[in-house]
Amino acid sequence: MCYNSSMDVAILKFFESIRSPALTVVFGIFSTLGEGMIVAGVVILLYWLWGKAGEQLLFTAVSSAAVNSVLKAVVARPRPYMAGVVERLDVDTPIFSTRNLGDCLSFPSGHAQTSSAALVGGSLRLKKWWMWLIAVPLILLIICSRLYFGVHYPTDLLAGLALGVAVAVFWEIIFRYAYRARHIILLVLAAVVVCFVPFFPDKDLLMTGGLLAGAAVFLPLTSLLKYDPPKKYWKRLIRIPVGGLVAGMVYLVFVFLPANTGLYFLKWFLLVGAATLLANALFKLFKI
Repeated sequence: MCYNSSMDVAILKFFESIRSPALTVVFGIFSTLGEGMIVAGVVILLYWLWGKAGEQLLFTAVSSAAVNSVLKAVVARPRPYMAGVVERLDVDTPIFSTRNLGDCLSFPSGHAQTSSAALVGGSLRLKKWWMWLIAVPLILLIICSRLYFGVHYPTDLLAGLALGVAVAVFWEIIFRYAYRARHIILLVLAAVVVCFVPFFPDKDLLMTGGLLAGAAVFLPLTSLLKYDPPKKYWKRLIRIPVGGLVAGMVYLVFVFLPANTGLYFLKWFLLVGAATLLANALFKLFKI
C-alpha cells in the first residue's frame, strides 16, 4: 500500500512546519499516552478493580491490538519518512521513542486504534457524559501527535480510529446482548489471529497473538472462580500490588531466557494467565 494522496502529504507537511521544542514535549506526552504498554497497564488495572466492566475493556483492548498487528503485517505500508514525504522527528526516551517502529508497519495506526478502542470502550461502559469529554479530545491529540512526529499518514490514523471504535462497539454489543458467547467469540478470533503468526513472525504480532491466545484460554477459566469483587474499594486497591507481583514474576522469568520466537509468544501467553487466572485466584484466596 504505497499510494499517498495529496491530502495526506499536505497534512503531514503542515505538522512538519509547526515543529518546535515546546510542541515536541507536548505532543510527546500525548503520544506516550497512546503507547500500547501504557494503555495495557491501565486496562489491566481497571480489569482488577472494575469487575465486569474491566473484563469488557480487557476483551476490547487485546482483540483490537491483535487485529491491528495482523493488518500491519499484511498491508506492510511504508511509513511517511521511508517514502520521503516528511522527515521523522527523532525522539528516544525509555517510555516513548520514534525509533524501531517497523518501517513498513504504518497502516493502520496502533496508537489511534488502541487509544480509541480503550477510551471509547470505557465511555460506552461507563455511560457518563464527562468521560466523552475526556475521551474525544485525548484521542484527537494522540492522533495529531503521530502526524507531528511524521510516523503515520492521516489515512493510517483514520483507519485506526475507525477500527478501534468498531471493536469497542462490537464488544459493547456482545457484553450487553450476548454475554455468554463472549468466550467463544474471543476463542474464534484468537484462532484466526494465531494462524497468521507463522507467516508474519513480527514481534508485535507475536506479542499480540500471545496476549489474545492467553485471553481466550485463561479468561474462561477465570470466570469459573465465581468471585465477586468486594464492595469496599479500599480492599480492591490491595489487588494492584498482589496482581503486579504475580505478573511481574512471570515477566522476570523470561528476562533470563534466551531470545526465541516461540518463547516470546509463550511469554505474553503466560503473562495473561498470571494477570487473570492466577491473580484472581489470589484475590479470592485473600478475599480482596
